Amino acid sequence: MVCKPAKFKGLLVGILLGIFFFGTVIWGVNFALGPEDRLFEIVLLGPAFLFLLGYIVIWLGLATMKYKAEDDGLVISWLHKRYTIPWSNITELVKVSGRLNLISFLGVSWPGYIAGTYDIKGIATSKVFGSDLEQLLIIKTGPIAYGITPSDEFIQLIAERSHREVTPLDTYDLPDDVIGKMVNEDLIYLGLHAINILIIIFLMIYLAIFFPGSGANPKIILLLVLALGIFVFNMINASRLYHYVPVAAYLLWLVGVIINIAFLVISMSVVGFGF
Repeated sequence: MVCKPAKFKGLLVGILLGIFFFGTVIWGVNFALGPEDRLFEIVLLGPAFLFLLGYIVIWLGLATMKYKAEDDGLVISWLHKRYTIPWSNITELVKVSGRLNLISFLGVSWPGYIAGTYDIKGIATSKVFGSDLEQLLIIKTGPIAYGITPSDEFIQLIAERSHREVTPLDTYDLPDDVIGKMVNEDLIYLGLHAINILIIIFLMIYLAIFFPGSGANPKIILLLVLALGIFVFNMINASRLYHYVPVAAYLLWLVGVIINIAFLVISMSVVGFGF
């Protein structure tokens, strides 16, 4: 039996995020730089295209992800990788619900998609390949655990093949010191994150309204490209830092706020308001 987790949301969000970020960066660099800036353009676009290639590979990982129950074990497929878990190696099946505190060791996620190695606080360090975390099943095999998001029917099949009962776990029943501090419950972190987003949106709207016809140097668009690049860098690193040194995560977002405000002020001084 083959089970393919729900993918539509993750695939769609991945496409929209990719178009928005890489489209803006590639268009912005091409628009801002002329033939005389070819070397600078290569320096900026070279890494952008490499990251785009990696992003496409990650997106294809979701597109190809599936779980298969074979005679000798459970097979998790992600892109070219296959993880085979013999039925006899499964020691525990845990169906998780409630709040999840996931610390990424080497993983990627966006709404509707998660893949990689995560420390799921209070549960296990797991290789997770899934989409809907409300369907998260942790498969423990001794020192290694796997997290997948199959259908209820497939969960029952795994239980039958492995001769293990599925243990429900509501993480709200776990003590706070076991779950640990969570990013999505920290108002300071969320506030700084939101301010960064609002400033970038304001910068985009401002440039869209006042840059055309202003006569300003097209290179001013590079400030928007840099703002997006810094934001993505902070998104990747701040959440990791938070679990070890929360203050460092706050500072990372605060520096982002200061830089983005500076970019906005520079843009306004160069472009003006069309008066």
